Amino acid sequence: MQTKNDVNKFIQSYVKHVEDKLHNENQLIFDYTDTAYGKGITEIESILRPLWGEASLAHSENRPINKTILNKIIDGIDPLSTKYWGVLSDRDQRAVEMAVIGYALLLNEIVLWDNLTIKQQEQLVDWLLQINHIELPNNNWHFFRIIVNIGLEKVGVSLNIEKQNESLQVIESLYLGNGWYSDGSPNQMDYYVSFGFHFFSLLYAYFMKEKDAKRSEAYKERALIFAKDFIYWFSSKGDAVPFGRSMTYKFAQSAFWSALAFCDIKPFRTEVIKGIIFRNLRWWRKQPIIEYNNFLPIGYTYPNLIMAEGYNSPGSSFWAFKTLIITALSKDHTFWKVNEEPLPLLNERKLLKEARMLSVRPESDQVYLYTSGQYSKSEHLHNAEKYAKFVYSNLFGFNIAHSNYLRSQVAGDSMLSLSEYDDLFRFRRECAQISLHESYLFSEWYPWHDVQIRTYLIPFNNWHIRIHEINSTRELQAIEGAFSIPKPDVLKGANAEMHEEENSSYVSDGNLYSTITNLHGYDNGGKVITTEPNTNILTSNPILLPSLEANIVQGNNLLVSAIYGGTQPPVLENVPRFFKERHGFRVGQGESETFVQREG
Repeated sequence: MQTKNDVNKFIQSYVKHVEDKLHNENQLIFDYTDTAYGKGITEIESILRPLWGEASLAHSENRPINKTILNKIIDGIDPLSTKYWGVLSDRDQRAVEMAVIGYALLLNEIVLWDNLTIKQQEQLVDWLLQINHIELPNNNWHFFRIIVNIGLEKVGVSLNIEKQNESLQVIESLYLGNGWYSDGSPNQMDYYVSFGFHFFSLLYAYFMKEKDAKRSEAYKERALIFAKDFIYWFSSKGDAVPFGRSMTYKFAQSAFWSALAFCDIKPFRTEVIKGIIFRNLRWWRKQPIIEYNNFLPIGYTYPNLIMAEGYNSPGSSFWAFKTLIITALSKDHTFWKVNEEPLPLLNERKLLKEARMLSVRPESDQVYLYTSGQYSKSEHLHNAEKYAKFVYSNLFGFNIAHSNYLRSQVAGDSMLSLSEYDDLFRFRRECAQISLHESYLFSEWYPWHDVQIRTYLIPFNNWHIRIHEINSTRELQAIEGAFSIPKPDVLKGANAEMHEEENSSYVSDGNLYSTITNLHGYDNGGKVITTEPNTNILTSNPILLPSLEANIVQGNNLLVSAIYGGTQPPVLENVPRFFKERHGFRVGQGESETFVQREG
């Protein structure tokens, strides 16, 4: 995928799948899975979300949207139709799906508005205006109301100034500074900052640059600042680090860059932005993401319900089509004429303070995001695994627990898992205290109310040190998990190299290498855990997880380990050093040495 024509064909192929399904079966409902909001709204999602690409393409080709989808919209907005999309209630999922109609109205009249009769136009207005009469959660959802309202204003509907200002003020209250927003939850800074807040704020800035110039300029300035941080989530080969909820939206992770291109805003050269978008799209095209029914399946790189949230439907993944708004740009636009360029020279290490992350890039194709203090108050499924692990990586992905029982089901990569010797494990969730530095991250957390853990994460290129000071009133079993690697298929002639030693454990499949070494306190030796299949977000294979084990006694305990993950075998002479001192810890590797002051 390299040209506008390639993206056009990609959109049209999926729209044709939707069209064929609607034509042959007159519905898009799939009975094999459901959502918290039910199959009826699932169908609305499946019809409308592809419009992020289809309406954009129709705009550049100066034509109406697909007729089959248009007819479904006409039926859905007609209150006398048996297929009416209904009356909205507070916090209604249908409010989310309204945003793309607002976008279609903003593009030009030919795309949607002029293809409706006067009565149908009135029905569309009536159905959309419901968004001003319901309660919205105080998060990115307020942008759906904002986009719907300016879309309606474009076709002559008087703006509900009170509700519009209410939503704009909510968005403003969530701004953290330096380009970052919090998605309603004060400790949640994930991909919604990019494909939620900035994507819609850039659309607002583009379409409202004259009517609301001051706010539009502010939104553009914030996007320029955010881009300088967000680029650190992407590797040189096109993939991005999986992190947080809604991973089923797949290549929506590059929608922010497409919005920049659409608005002609340049934090980097157009060639660089084009490269980020197209490398990401090509990476995704290589993944098994097209299901037998020709939809984008629930899951990340493969169909996987285990990692899904309760709001993920068979049509949810079409939010990925937000990235394809670049097709709204005419074929003569500069974006299509320039050649892709690689990522600019980035720092090997960068603190993303608002995101509570430390980005480390030992190589351009390797991205590690160290985290402390991220968490979502909404408690969607597998919240801890999606936000609270110690390190997230584009190479290794992350594991989702099948249950909290047994180490093979917990699959605790990049985590310290603890149990009361009953195989029922707990791990880091919310942090009581954090401290962020250019050279390390600190967090204080409580798996039980009477067990305090103070964790230091200290990176050294592909290695990092984890230090846990544990003050416990309980006797506990502790398992420290490194990065995990897919278990090779022996029938295909592939075997993993594994070692379990007294002070370390090691795994390699010949492409990825992971090891963990005891520097202090792990008294039960190294073990390689084989997890359940469909545990990892990147691969359906069972996972091999190097780990160390320790017994936690009542009182004070100290656990220190060195973890390696990379595409080359680890050089054991490069294992980082650790020394405990009176007021902190001295750590080093080679000629590099750092003193870490004890927090608190």
